[in-house]
Amino acid sequence: MLQFDDVLKYLLGEFGSYQKRLFILLGMIAIPGAYHAILPVFYSASTDAWCKVPNVDEISKHVCVHNITIDSCIQLVKNITIPRETADKGCGPTSIFSQCQRFNVSISDVIRYSDDGDISYLHNNSKLSCTHGWEYDTSKYTSTVSQQFDLVCDQSYLTAMATSCYMAGLLVGSIFYGYILDRFGRLRGFLFAMTLSTIIGTVTAFAPNFTVFAICRFLQGANMIGAYIAGFVLAAEIVGPSKRTTCGMVFHIFFGIGYMLLALFGFLIRTWWILQLALSVPTILFVSFWWLIPESPRWLLNVGKNDEALNVIKKFAEVNDVTLPNDIFDESWKPSIREEKTGTDVEDGGQKFIIIELFRLPNMRKKTLILMYNWLVNTLVYYGLSFNTSNLGGNDFINCFLAGAVEIPAYLLGIFIMESRLGRRWSMFYTMVIGGVACVAAAFVPTCGNLVWLGITITMISKFSVTCSFGMVYLFTAELFPTPARSLGVGLCSMVARVGGITAPQLLLMASIWDKLPAIVFGIAAVVAGILVLPLPETRGKKLPETMEEGEKFGRRPAKQSIYIPGKDHGDSAVAMKSV
Repeated sequence: MLQFDDVLKYLLGEFGSYQKRLFILLGMIAIPGAYHAILPVFYSASTDAWCKVPNVDEISKHVCVHNITIDSCIQLVKNITIPRETADKGCGPTSIFSQCQRFNVSISDVIRYSDDGDISYLHNNSKLSCTHGWEYDTSKYTSTVSQQFDLVCDQSYLTAMATSCYMAGLLVGSIFYGYILDRFGRLRGFLFAMTLSTIIGTVTAFAPNFTVFAICRFLQGANMIGAYIAGFVLAAEIVGPSKRTTCGMVFHIFFGIGYMLLALFGFLIRTWWILQLALSVPTILFVSFWWLIPESPRWLLNVGKNDEALNVIKKFAEVNDVTLPNDIFDESWKPSIREEKTGTDVEDGGQKFIIIELFRLPNMRKKTLILMYNWLVNTLVYYGLSFNTSNLGGNDFINCFLAGAVEIPAYLLGIFIMESRLGRRWSMFYTMVIGGVACVAAAFVPTCGNLVWLGITITMISKFSVTCSFGMVYLFTAELFPTPARSLGVGLCSMVARVGGITAPQLLLMASIWDKLPAIVFGIAAVVAGILVLPLPETRGKKLPETMEEGEKFGRRPAKQSIYIPGKDHGDSAVAMKSV
Protein backbone atom coordinates (compact mmCIF):
# COMPACT_ATOMS: atom_id res chain seq x y z
CA MET A 1 0.00 0.00 0.00
CA LEU A 2 1.18 3.50 -0.81
CA GLN A 3 2.70 5.18 2.24
CA PHE A 4 1.93 8.89 2.50
CA ASP A 5 5.20 9.50 4.37
CA ASP A 6 7.02 8.35 1.20
CA VAL A 7 4.91 10.71 -0.93
CA LEU A 8 5.81 13.60 1.39
CA LYS A 9 9.49 12.71 1.58
CA TYR A 10 10.18 12.03 -2.10
CA LEU A 11 7.53 14.02 -3.97
CA LEU A 12 5.60 16.75 -2.16
CA GLY A 13 8.09 17.93 0.45
CA GLU A 14 7.79 17.34 4.18
CA PHE A 15 6.66 20.88 5.00
CA GLY A 16 5.90 22.75 1.81
CA SER A 17 3.90 25.89 1.22
CA TYR A 18 0.55 24.13 1.32
CA GLN A 19 1.35 22.35 4.58
CA LYS A 20 2.43 25.63 6.17
CA ARG A 21 -0.81 27.29 5.15
CA LEU A 22 -2.89 24.40 6.46
CA PHE A 23 -0.87 24.17 9.67
CA ILE A 24 -1.64 27.79 10.57
CA LEU A 25 -5.35 27.26 9.93
CA LEU A 26 -5.39 24.04 11.94
CA GLY A 27 -3.45 25.68 14.77
CA MET A 28 -6.29 28.16 15.17
CA ILE A 29 -8.45 25.28 16.42
CA ALA A 30 -6.41 25.28 19.64
CA ILE A 31 -7.39 28.89 20.42
CA PRO A 32 -11.03 28.23 21.46
CA GLY A 33 -9.74 25.14 23.23
CA ALA A 34 -7.77 27.45 25.52
CA TYR A 35 -10.76 29.77 25.96
CA HIS A 36 -13.04 27.12 27.40
CA ALA A 37 -10.41 25.23 29.39
CA ILE A 38 -9.14 28.30 31.26
CA LEU A 39 -12.47 30.18 31.42
CA PRO A 40 -13.09 29.17 35.10
CA VAL A 41 -10.37 31.67 36.07
CA PHE A 42 -12.94 34.40 35.40
CA TYR A 43 -16.40 32.91 35.70
CA SER A 44 -15.53 31.20 38.99
CA ALA A 45 -13.48 34.04 40.42
CA SER A 46 -14.14 34.60 44.12
CA THR A 47 -15.81 37.88 45.05
CA ASP A 48 -16.90 39.27 48.40
CA ALA A 49 -20.37 38.08 49.40
CA TRP A 50 -22.63 38.72 52.38
CA CYS A 51 -26.16 37.83 53.43
CA LYS A 52 -29.02 39.68 51.85
CA VAL A 53 -30.88 41.44 54.67
CA PRO A 54 -34.70 41.72 54.57
CA ASN A 55 -36.11 45.24 54.83
CA VAL A 56 -32.69 46.66 53.96
CA ASP A 57 -34.28 49.73 52.33
CA GLU A 58 -36.18 50.57 55.51
CA ILE A 59 -33.05 50.01 57.59
CA SER A 60 -31.16 52.38 55.31
CA LYS A 61 -33.75 55.12 55.82
CA HIS A 62 -33.13 55.08 59.55
CA VAL A 63 -29.32 54.88 59.60
CA CYS A 64 -28.20 56.64 56.39
CA VAL A 65 -28.72 60.30 57.26
CA HIS A 66 -26.82 63.57 56.88
CA ASN A 67 -26.41 63.20 53.07
CA ILE A 68 -24.22 60.10 53.41
CA THR A 69 -22.93 58.61 50.13
CA ILE A 70 -24.39 55.38 48.72
CA ASP A 71 -21.17 53.41 49.30
CA SER A 72 -20.92 54.68 52.84
CA CYS A 73 -24.55 53.75 53.45
CA ILE A 74 -24.00 50.20 52.21
CA GLN A 75 -20.96 49.87 54.46
CA LEU A 76 -22.87 51.21 57.46
CA VAL A 77 -25.79 48.80 56.95
CA LYS A 78 -23.32 45.91 56.65
CA ASN A 79 -21.65 46.96 59.91
CA ILE A 80 -25.02 46.80 61.63
CA THR A 81 -26.39 43.61 60.09
CA ILE A 82 -23.42 41.39 59.15
CA PRO A 83 -21.04 39.84 61.72
CA ARG A 84 -17.31 39.94 61.17
CA GLU A 85 -14.87 37.05 61.35
CA THR A 86 -11.12 36.69 61.23
CA ALA A 87 -9.52 35.19 58.12
CA ASP A 88 -5.97 34.83 56.83
CA LYS A 89 -5.63 34.95 53.05
CA GLY A 90 -1.85 34.94 53.07
CA CYS A 91 -1.28 38.45 54.39
CA GLY A 92 -1.89 37.89 58.07
CA PRO A 93 -5.16 37.80 60.02
CA THR A 94 -7.73 40.31 58.89
CA SER A 95 -11.34 41.06 59.79
CA ILE A 96 -13.87 40.38 57.03
CA PHE A 97 -17.64 40.26 56.78
CA SER A 98 -19.12 36.78 57.18
CA GLN A 99 -20.43 35.19 53.98
CA CYS A 100 -22.78 32.79 55.70
CA GLN A 101 -24.42 34.57 58.62
CA ARG A 102 -26.28 37.77 59.51
CA PHE A 103 -27.53 39.32 62.72
CA ASN A 104 -31.17 38.92 63.62
CA VAL A 105 -31.81 42.66 63.55
CA SER A 106 -35.36 44.02 63.71
CA ILE A 107 -36.57 47.45 62.66
CA SER A 108 -37.12 48.40 66.33
CA ASP A 109 -33.47 47.57 66.99
CA VAL A 110 -32.43 49.84 64.13
CA ILE A 111 -34.60 52.69 65.37
CA ARG A 112 -33.04 52.38 68.82
CA TYR A 113 -29.58 52.42 67.23
CA SER A 114 -30.43 55.53 65.20
CA ASP A 115 -31.51 57.26 68.43
CA ASP A 116 -28.54 56.48 70.69
CA GLY A 117 -25.83 55.26 68.24
CA ASP A 118 -24.97 52.24 70.41
CA ILE A 119 -24.23 49.31 68.10
CA SER A 120 -23.06 46.85 70.75
CA TYR A 121 -26.48 45.47 71.64
CA LEU A 122 -27.23 44.89 67.93
CA HIS A 123 -24.24 42.56 67.72
CA ASN A 124 -25.46 40.63 70.74
CA ASN A 125 -28.46 39.45 68.77
CA SER A 126 -28.66 35.88 67.52
CA LYS A 127 -27.19 34.99 64.15
CA LEU A 128 -29.14 33.60 61.23
CA SER A 129 -28.11 31.85 58.02
CA CYS A 130 -28.55 33.58 54.67
CA THR A 131 -32.13 32.48 54.13
CA HIS A 132 -32.88 35.45 51.84
CA GLY A 133 -29.87 34.92 49.55
CA TRP A 134 -26.70 36.95 49.11
CA GLU A 135 -25.41 40.31 47.98
CA TYR A 136 -22.15 40.46 45.98
CA ASP A 137 -19.33 42.87 45.36
CA THR A 138 -19.57 43.73 41.65
CA SER A 139 -16.72 46.21 41.50
CA LYS A 140 -14.42 43.79 39.60
CA TYR A 141 -16.87 41.31 38.01
CA THR A 142 -20.38 42.40 37.13
CA SER A 143 -21.59 38.81 37.20
CA THR A 144 -19.96 35.41 37.76
CA VAL A 145 -21.32 31.87 37.81
CA SER A 146 -20.78 31.82 41.57
CA GLN A 147 -22.92 34.93 41.94
CA GLN A 148 -25.70 33.85 39.58
CA PHE A 149 -26.19 30.44 41.19
CA ASP A 150 -25.24 31.49 44.76
CA LEU A 151 -22.27 29.10 44.97
CA VAL A 152 -21.09 30.29 48.37
CA CYS A 153 -20.86 28.87 51.89
CA ASP A 154 -21.86 25.19 51.84
CA GLN A 155 -22.31 25.38 48.05
CA SER A 156 -18.90 26.91 47.29
CA TYR A 157 -17.39 23.54 46.30
CA LEU A 158 -19.68 23.45 43.26
CA THR A 159 -17.53 25.98 41.37
CA ALA A 160 -14.69 23.46 41.42
CA MET A 161 -17.16 20.70 40.55
CA ALA A 162 -18.19 22.52 37.36
CA THR A 163 -14.54 22.74 36.31
CA SER A 164 -14.04 19.05 37.06
CA CYS A 165 -17.10 18.32 34.89
CA TYR A 166 -15.38 20.03 31.97
CA MET A 167 -12.22 17.98 32.59
CA ALA A 168 -14.30 14.79 32.79
CA GLY A 169 -15.75 15.77 29.43
CA LEU A 170 -12.21 15.88 28.04
CA LEU A 171 -11.69 12.30 29.21
CA VAL A 172 -14.93 10.98 27.69
CA GLY A 173 -14.51 13.04 24.53
CA SER A 174 -10.99 11.73 23.96
CA ILE A 175 -12.32 8.17 23.89
CA PHE A 176 -15.47 8.93 21.88
CA TYR A 177 -13.80 11.07 19.23
CA GLY A 178 -10.88 8.68 18.92
CA TYR A 179 -13.40 6.30 17.34
CA ILE A 180 -15.27 9.00 15.38
CA LEU A 181 -12.10 10.38 13.78
CA ASP A 182 -10.89 6.94 12.75
CA ARG A 183 -14.29 5.81 11.51
CA PHE A 184 -15.61 8.89 9.68
CA GLY A 185 -12.47 10.91 8.98
CA ARG A 186 -10.59 13.76 10.58
CA LEU A 187 -12.38 16.61 8.79
CA ARG A 188 -15.93 15.34 9.30
CA GLY A 189 -15.16 14.53 12.93
CA PHE A 190 -13.79 18.02 13.46
CA LEU A 191 -16.80 19.75 11.93
CA PHE A 192 -19.18 17.61 13.97
CA ALA A 193 -17.31 18.35 17.22
CA MET A 194 -16.90 22.07 16.60
CA THR A 195 -20.53 22.55 15.56
CA LEU A 196 -21.75 20.83 18.73
CA SER A 197 -19.27 22.83 20.81
CA THR A 198 -20.60 26.08 19.36
CA ILE A 199 -24.21 25.12 20.08
CA ILE A 200 -23.50 23.87 23.59
CA GLY A 201 -21.32 26.89 24.40
CA THR A 202 -24.20 29.17 23.41
CA VAL A 203 -26.72 27.19 25.44
CA THR A 204 -24.40 27.34 28.46
CA ALA A 205 -24.75 31.12 28.62
CA PHE A 206 -28.49 30.72 29.23
CA ALA A 207 -28.33 27.85 31.75
CA PRO A 208 -31.26 28.33 34.17
CA ASN A 209 -29.58 26.54 37.07
CA PHE A 210 -26.27 25.04 38.14
CA THR A 211 -27.17 21.48 37.14
CA VAL A 212 -27.81 22.49 33.53
CA PHE A 213 -24.64 24.59 33.59
CA ALA A 214 -22.51 21.67 34.82
CA ILE A 215 -23.96 19.30 32.19
CA CYS A 216 -23.26 21.86 29.47
CA ARG A 217 -19.67 22.22 30.68
CA PHE A 218 -19.22 18.45 30.52
CA LEU A 219 -20.59 18.30 26.97
CA GLN A 220 -18.53 21.30 25.91
CA GLY A 221 -15.37 19.64 27.19
CA ALA A 222 -16.19 16.41 25.35
CA ASN A 223 -16.74 18.18 22.03
CA MET A 224 -13.95 20.71 22.35
CA ILE A 225 -11.34 17.99 22.91
CA GLY A 226 -12.74 16.22 19.85
CA ALA A 227 -12.14 19.30 17.73
CA TYR A 228 -8.69 19.79 19.29
CA ILE A 229 -7.61 16.20 18.64
CA ALA A 230 -8.89 16.37 15.06
CA GLY A 231 -6.86 19.51 14.41
CA PHE A 232 -3.75 18.08 16.05
CA VAL A 233 -3.98 14.79 14.15
CA LEU A 234 -4.60 16.52 10.83
CA ALA A 235 -1.63 18.81 11.42
CA ALA A 236 0.59 15.83 12.24
CA GLU A 237 -0.58 13.78 9.26
CA ILE A 238 0.13 16.38 6.55
CA VAL A 239 3.80 16.90 7.46
CA GLY A 240 6.75 14.59 7.02
CA PRO A 241 8.29 12.46 9.78
CA SER A 242 11.26 14.74 10.39
CA LYS A 243 8.97 17.75 10.99
CA ARG A 244 6.31 16.02 13.05
CA THR A 245 7.82 16.55 16.49
CA THR A 246 8.50 20.25 15.94
CA CYS A 247 5.04 20.84 14.47
CA GLY A 248 3.46 19.00 17.39
CA MET A 249 5.18 21.32 19.87
CA VAL A 250 4.39 24.45 17.84
CA PHE A 251 0.72 23.42 17.62
CA HIS A 252 0.48 23.82 21.40
CA ILE A 253 1.73 27.42 21.06
CA PHE A 254 -1.63 28.32 19.54
CA PHE A 255 -3.17 27.20 22.84
CA GLY A 256 -0.95 29.75 24.59
CA ILE A 257 -2.15 32.44 22.17
CA GLY A 258 -5.76 31.57 23.03
CA TYR A 259 -4.82 31.72 26.71
CA MET A 260 -3.56 35.31 26.31
CA LEU A 261 -6.59 36.35 24.25
CA LEU A 262 -8.85 35.01 27.00
CA ALA A 263 -7.23 37.47 29.42
CA LEU A 264 -8.06 40.31 27.02
CA PHE A 265 -11.68 39.19 26.60
CA GLY A 266 -12.02 38.71 30.36
CA PHE A 267 -10.78 42.25 30.94
CA LEU A 268 -13.21 43.74 28.42
CA ILE A 269 -16.26 41.64 29.35
CA ARG A 270 -16.98 41.33 33.08
CA THR A 271 -20.35 39.51 32.81
CA TRP A 272 -19.85 35.74 32.62
CA TRP A 273 -22.67 34.83 30.25
CA ILE A 274 -21.78 37.58 27.79
CA LEU A 275 -18.15 36.40 27.92
CA GLN A 276 -19.36 32.84 27.29
CA LEU A 277 -21.29 33.98 24.22
CA ALA A 278 -18.40 36.08 22.94
CA LEU A 279 -16.10 33.06 23.08
CA SER A 280 -18.58 30.50 21.73
CA VAL A 281 -20.60 32.08 18.91
CA PRO A 282 -17.62 33.06 16.66
CA THR A 283 -16.44 29.44 16.53
CA ILE A 284 -19.20 28.78 14.00
CA LEU A 285 -16.76 30.30 11.49
CA PHE A 286 -14.76 27.07 11.67
CA VAL A 287 -17.47 25.52 9.49
CA SER A 288 -15.63 27.23 6.62
CA PHE A 289 -12.88 24.64 7.07
CA TRP A 290 -15.06 22.28 5.02
CA TRP A 291 -13.91 24.30 1.98
CA LEU A 292 -10.48 25.36 3.25
CA ILE A 293 -9.04 22.14 4.71
CA PRO A 294 -8.78 18.82 2.84
CA GLU A 295 -9.35 15.44 4.44
CA SER A 296 -6.18 13.74 5.63
CA PRO A 297 -4.61 11.93 2.65
CA ARG A 298 -3.07 9.48 5.11
CA TRP A 299 -6.52 8.53 6.44
CA LEU A 300 -7.99 8.30 2.93
CA LEU A 301 -5.24 5.91 1.84
CA ASN A 302 -5.64 3.88 5.01
CA VAL A 303 -9.38 3.30 4.40
CA GLY A 304 -8.90 2.58 0.69
CA LYS A 305 -10.27 5.83 -0.74
CA ASN A 306 -7.40 6.12 -3.22
CA ASP A 307 -9.15 8.38 -5.74
CA GLU A 308 -9.99 10.96 -3.09
CA ALA A 309 -6.48 10.70 -1.69
CA LEU A 310 -5.01 11.27 -5.15
CA ASN A 311 -7.08 14.44 -5.61
CA VAL A 312 -5.78 15.81 -2.30
CA ILE A 313 -2.19 14.86 -3.20
CA LYS A 314 -2.57 16.70 -6.54
CA LYS A 315 -3.70 19.80 -4.62
CA PHE A 316 -0.59 19.53 -2.44
CA ALA A 317 1.58 19.24 -5.55
CA GLU A 318 -0.09 22.19 -7.26
CA VAL A 319 0.44 24.60 -4.36
CA ASN A 320 3.91 23.27 -3.54
CA ASP A 321 4.84 23.60 -7.24
CA VAL A 322 6.05 20.04 -7.71
CA THR A 323 5.42 17.55 -10.49
CA LEU A 324 3.90 14.16 -9.75
CA PRO A 325 4.67 10.96 -11.69
CA ASN A 326 1.93 9.65 -13.96
CA ASP A 327 1.01 6.88 -11.54
CA ILE A 328 2.17 7.37 -7.97
CA PHE A 329 0.61 4.08 -6.91
CA ASP A 330 3.15 1.95 -8.79
CA GLU A 331 5.84 3.42 -6.47
CA SER A 332 8.51 3.15 -9.18
CA TRP A 333 9.61 6.65 -8.19
CA LYS A 334 10.51 5.46 -4.71
CA PRO A 335 14.22 4.71 -4.08
CA SER A 336 14.79 1.00 -3.43
CA ILE A 337 16.54 1.65 -0.13
CA ARG A 338 15.50 0.06 3.10
CA GLU A 339 15.22 2.87 5.62
CA GLU A 340 15.23 2.70 9.38
CA LYS A 341 12.26 4.19 11.19
CA THR A 342 12.94 7.42 12.97
CA GLY A 343 12.02 8.05 16.56
CA THR A 344 9.36 10.53 15.58
CA ASP A 345 7.48 8.23 13.23
CA VAL A 346 5.06 6.51 15.53
CA GLU A 347 3.10 3.60 14.10
CA ASP A 348 1.06 0.98 15.85
CA GLY A 349 2.61 -2.02 14.06
CA GLY A 350 -0.75 -3.50 13.11
CA GLN A 351 -0.99 -5.57 16.28
CA LYS A 352 -3.53 -5.00 19.02
CA PHE A 353 -2.28 -5.45 22.56
CA ILE A 354 -4.58 -5.41 25.54
CA ILE A 355 -3.69 -3.03 28.36
CA ILE A 356 -2.52 -5.83 30.61
CA GLU A 357 0.35 -6.48 28.18
CA LEU A 358 2.01 -3.25 29.31
CA PHE A 359 2.06 -4.53 32.90
CA ARG A 360 3.03 -8.14 32.26
CA LEU A 361 6.80 -7.62 31.94
CA PRO A 362 8.64 -5.98 34.87
CA ASN A 363 10.65 -3.39 32.93
CA MET A 364 7.65 -2.41 30.79
CA ARG A 365 5.56 -2.20 33.93
CA LYS A 366 8.06 0.13 35.59
CA LYS A 367 8.24 2.43 32.59
CA THR A 368 4.47 2.46 32.14
CA LEU A 369 3.75 3.35 35.78
CA ILE A 370 6.40 6.11 35.82
CA LEU A 371 5.05 7.62 32.61
CA MET A 372 1.45 7.42 33.85
CA TYR A 373 2.42 9.24 37.04
CA ASN A 374 4.30 11.91 35.06
CA TRP A 375 1.34 12.55 32.77
CA LEU A 376 -1.01 12.78 35.74
CA VAL A 377 1.26 15.21 37.61
CA ASN A 378 1.99 17.35 34.55
CA THR A 379 -1.72 17.84 33.99
CA LEU A 380 -2.49 18.26 37.69
CA VAL A 381 0.12 20.97 38.23
CA TYR A 382 -0.48 22.68 34.87
CA TYR A 383 -4.19 23.19 35.51
CA GLY A 384 -3.70 23.76 39.23
CA LEU A 385 -1.44 26.73 38.47
CA SER A 386 -3.68 27.93 35.63
CA PHE A 387 -6.89 27.95 37.67
CA ASN A 388 -5.21 29.68 40.61
CA THR A 389 -3.93 32.82 38.84
CA SER A 390 -6.79 34.93 40.23
CA ASN A 391 -5.57 34.14 43.77
CA LEU A 392 -1.96 35.25 43.30
CA GLY A 393 -2.57 38.86 44.22
CA GLY A 394 -2.14 41.74 41.84
CA ASN A 395 -4.29 42.02 38.73
CA ASP A 396 -6.30 38.92 37.72
CA PHE A 397 -6.18 39.76 34.02
CA ILE A 398 -2.45 40.46 33.88
CA ASN A 399 -1.78 37.24 35.80
CA CYS A 400 -3.85 35.27 33.30
CA PHE A 401 -2.10 36.93 30.36
CA LEU A 402 1.34 36.16 31.80
CA ALA A 403 0.37 32.53 32.46
CA GLY A 404 -0.49 32.20 28.77
CA ALA A 405 2.51 34.19 27.54
CA VAL A 406 5.06 31.95 29.28
CA GLU A 407 3.75 28.96 27.33
CA ILE A 408 5.17 30.19 24.01
CA PRO A 409 8.85 30.28 25.06
CA ALA A 410 8.28 27.15 27.16
CA TYR A 411 7.30 25.05 24.15
CA LEU A 412 10.08 26.56 22.03
CA LEU A 413 12.62 25.76 24.73
CA GLY A 414 11.27 22.21 24.89
CA ILE A 415 12.01 21.73 21.20
CA PHE A 416 15.60 22.88 21.73
CA ILE A 417 16.57 21.09 24.94
CA MET A 418 15.08 17.75 23.87
CA GLU A 419 17.54 17.66 20.99
CA SER A 420 20.45 19.04 23.04
CA ARG A 421 22.95 17.02 25.03
CA LEU A 422 20.46 16.96 27.90
CA GLY A 423 18.21 14.67 25.92
CA ARG A 424 14.67 13.71 26.88
CA ARG A 425 15.25 12.26 30.34
CA TRP A 426 17.32 15.03 31.92
CA SER A 427 15.20 17.72 30.26
CA MET A 428 12.13 16.20 31.89
CA PHE A 429 13.95 15.93 35.22
CA TYR A 430 15.12 19.54 35.35
CA THR A 431 11.86 21.09 34.18
CA MET A 432 9.72 19.09 36.63
CA VAL A 433 12.04 19.65 39.61
CA ILE A 434 12.47 23.37 38.91
CA GLY A 435 8.70 23.71 38.43
CA GLY A 436 7.99 21.85 41.67
CA VAL A 437 10.51 23.77 43.78
CA ALA A 438 9.25 27.09 42.40
CA CYS A 439 5.65 26.07 43.14
CA VAL A 440 6.47 25.36 46.79
CA ALA A 441 8.54 28.55 47.10
CA ALA A 442 5.70 30.68 45.69
CA ALA A 443 3.37 29.37 48.39
CA PHE A 444 5.35 31.18 51.08
CA VAL A 445 5.43 34.59 49.35
CA PRO A 446 2.66 36.94 50.57
CA THR A 447 -0.10 37.65 48.04
CA CYS A 448 -0.28 41.28 49.15
CA GLY A 449 2.09 44.11 49.98
CA ASN A 450 5.40 44.84 48.30
CA LEU A 451 6.24 41.22 47.50
CA VAL A 452 3.26 40.40 45.29
CA TRP A 453 5.44 40.71 42.18
CA LEU A 454 7.90 38.17 43.60
CA GLY A 455 5.19 35.57 44.21
CA ILE A 456 3.77 36.05 40.71
CA THR A 457 7.26 35.79 39.17
CA ILE A 458 8.07 32.54 40.97
CA THR A 459 4.66 31.11 40.04
CA MET A 460 5.31 31.94 36.38
CA ILE A 461 8.69 30.19 36.57
CA SER A 462 6.84 27.14 37.82
CA LYS A 463 4.22 27.45 35.08
CA PHE A 464 6.96 27.87 32.45
CA SER A 465 8.81 24.76 33.61
CA VAL A 466 5.74 22.54 33.87
CA THR A 467 4.48 23.69 30.46
CA CYS A 468 7.86 22.84 28.94
CA SER A 469 7.69 19.38 30.50
CA PHE A 470 4.07 19.00 29.38
CA GLY A 471 5.14 19.43 25.77
CA MET A 472 8.08 17.02 26.01
CA VAL A 473 6.29 14.14 27.73
CA TYR A 474 4.31 13.35 24.57
CA LEU A 475 7.39 12.55 22.50
CA PHE A 476 9.29 10.87 25.34
CA THR A 477 6.35 8.53 25.98
CA ALA A 478 5.94 7.61 22.31
CA GLU A 479 9.62 6.77 22.05
CA LEU A 480 9.71 4.59 25.17
CA PHE A 481 6.87 2.27 24.20
CA PRO A 482 7.54 -0.48 21.61
CA THR A 483 5.81 -0.19 18.25
CA PRO A 484 2.94 -2.67 18.87
CA ALA A 485 1.98 -0.96 22.14
CA ARG A 486 2.88 2.62 21.26
CA SER A 487 -0.58 3.97 20.47
CA LEU A 488 -2.08 2.07 23.38
CA GLY A 489 0.60 3.33 25.78
CA VAL A 490 0.24 6.97 24.78
CA GLY A 491 -3.55 6.67 24.92
CA LEU A 492 -3.44 5.11 28.38
CA CYS A 493 -1.17 7.85 29.71
CA SER A 494 -3.41 10.50 28.15
CA MET A 495 -6.44 9.02 29.94
CA VAL A 496 -4.61 9.07 33.27
CA ALA A 497 -3.64 12.69 32.59
CA ARG A 498 -7.33 13.63 32.42
CA VAL A 499 -7.69 12.36 35.98
CA GLY A 500 -5.11 14.99 36.95
CA GLY A 501 -7.21 17.66 35.26
CA ILE A 502 -10.36 16.49 37.05
CA THR A 503 -8.54 16.48 40.41
CA ALA A 504 -6.78 19.86 40.10
CA PRO A 505 -9.81 22.09 40.92
CA GLN A 506 -10.71 19.86 43.84
CA LEU A 507 -7.22 20.10 45.34
CA LEU A 508 -7.41 23.90 45.14
CA LEU A 509 -10.25 23.67 47.68
CA MET A 510 -7.63 22.60 50.24
CA ALA A 511 -6.77 26.28 50.52
CA SER A 512 -9.72 26.53 52.92
CA ILE A 513 -7.69 24.35 55.31
CA TRP A 514 -4.37 26.11 54.75
CA ASP A 515 -3.85 28.58 51.94
CA LYS A 516 -0.37 27.19 51.14
CA LEU A 517 -1.42 23.54 51.01
CA PRO A 518 -2.42 23.24 47.31
CA ALA A 519 0.86 24.73 46.05
CA ILE A 520 2.88 22.50 48.37
CA VAL A 521 1.04 19.39 47.17
CA PHE A 522 1.52 20.39 43.53
CA GLY A 523 5.19 21.17 44.08
CA ILE A 524 6.05 17.95 45.91
CA ALA A 525 4.20 15.88 43.30
CA ALA A 526 6.20 17.59 40.52
CA VAL A 527 9.56 17.02 42.23
CA VAL A 528 8.75 13.34 42.77
CA ALA A 529 7.71 13.04 39.11
CA GLY A 530 11.03 14.56 38.02
CA ILE A 531 13.05 12.18 40.18
CA LEU A 532 11.10 9.17 38.91
CA VAL A 533 12.09 10.01 35.34
CA LEU A 534 15.76 9.25 36.05
CA PRO A 535 15.45 5.41 35.98
CA LEU A 536 13.97 5.65 32.48
CA PRO A 537 16.31 5.13 29.51
CA GLU A 538 17.37 8.00 27.26
CA THR A 539 15.77 7.80 23.81
CA ARG A 540 17.50 10.62 21.92
CA GLY A 541 19.43 9.15 19.01
CA LYS A 542 18.56 5.58 20.02
CA LYS A 543 16.98 2.88 17.88
CA LEU A 544 13.49 2.51 19.24
CA PRO A 545 12.01 -0.84 20.25
CA GLU A 546 9.98 -2.56 17.52
CA THR A 547 8.65 -5.54 19.49
CA MET A 548 7.46 -6.16 23.03
CA GLU A 549 10.62 -8.17 23.66
CA GLU A 550 12.79 -5.24 22.57
CA GLY A 551 10.63 -2.95 24.66
CA GLU A 552 11.30 -5.07 27.75
CA LYS A 553 15.05 -5.04 27.09
CA PHE A 554 15.19 -1.32 26.24
CA GLY A 555 16.73 0.50 29.19
CA ARG A 556 17.04 -2.59 31.35
CA ARG A 557 20.33 -3.00 33.15
CA PRO A 558 22.24 -6.17 32.28
CA ALA A 559 21.67 -8.95 34.78
CA LYS A 560 24.45 -9.47 37.27
CA GLN A 561 26.70 -12.37 36.41
CA SER A 562 29.07 -14.31 38.60
CA ILE A 563 32.69 -15.02 37.74
CA TYR A 564 33.76 -18.43 38.98
CA ILE A 565 37.25 -19.68 39.79
CA PRO A 566 37.24 -23.46 39.65
CA GLY A 567 38.76 -25.49 42.46
CA LYS A 568 41.55 -28.00 42.11
CA ASP A 569 39.33 -30.68 40.71
CA HIS A 570 37.49 -28.22 38.50
CA GLY A 571 34.29 -29.69 39.85
CA ASP A 572 31.75 -28.77 42.46
CA SER A 573 34.25 -26.85 44.56
CA ALA A 574 34.10 -23.83 42.23
CA VAL A 575 33.52 -20.64 44.25
CA ALA A 576 31.85 -17.35 43.19
CA MET A 577 34.34 -14.52 43.64
CA LYS A 578 32.76 -11.34 42.24
CA SER A 579 29.57 -10.02 40.80
CA VAL A 580 29.64 -7.56 37.92
